[in-house]
Amino acid sequence: MPELSNDERSLLRYYGEAERVISGLQRTFPHQHLLSIGYIKEQPVNLQDLLIVVTDAGREALRASP
Repeated sequence: MPELSNDERSLLRYYGEAERVISGLQRTFPHQHLLSIGYIKEQPVNLQDLLIVVTDAGREALRASP
C-alpha cells in the first residue's frame, strides 16, 4: 500500500465523506497522486465538472491509516 502524505490522506477522507463534484481545474498534486494509485476515480458530469468516487482500494487505505 503506497504511503500517503497528510494532504493526500485528508483529501481522501474529504472525498470519502460524500460524493464530490469538482471542476476539472481543481486537480491538485495530491488529487493526481490519489488518482494515479487508484484510490479515487473521476467520472465526467458535464464538460467542466467531475464526480470523484473513492475506490475500494481507497476505502481500505482510509481504514488502515491512523
